[in-house]
Amino acid sequence: MRKSKMMGWITLGVALAITVAIIGSVVLRIDDWGRDWTQNRAALDPAAPRPELRPVELDGSVQDAADRIRQWTETNSKWDWVSEEQAGGDRRRIQLTRTTPVMKFVDDIEVELTAHPAGQDATNQSVIVNATSQSRVGKGDLGQNPRNLIELTTALRDR
Repeated sequence: MRKSKMMGWITLGVALAITVAIIGSVVLRIDDWGRDWTQNRAALDPAAPRPELRPVELDGSVQDAADRIRQWTETNSKWDWVSEEQAGGDRRRIQLTRTTPVMKFVDDIEVELTAHPAGQDATNQSVIVNATSQSRVGKGDLGQNPRNLIELTTALRDR
């Protein structure tokens, strides 16, 4: 009897420790308590306080930028290339998804590539990369959509 009571307390302790670890993990991931509980969409913004959440300018053509993003998604198991379409002129839209590892939530990321005016020297082309990320489920994203955009822009800046 005493041994089974002790096992019950151990089981309760383990369950409590796991619960605290899960709650702690969620709390530590929240960057902006005012935003992360109520919004499930994020977008790159030139005026963003964090540089990682601003549009990226890449050297090269729109095709070069699209190829760069495709190569990155192929090497990153959480990200998938869904589609690509011409958006008129020197613009292209790319649809990506990112799946969270544990709960397998899928977020939709739309990337827009726009050729930056080259000025006098047409050999120095550049592309502006703008993106949005939206969760498919829920009222708030717990900060995952901004983290998706940060992961994307960091990868593009590092390559």
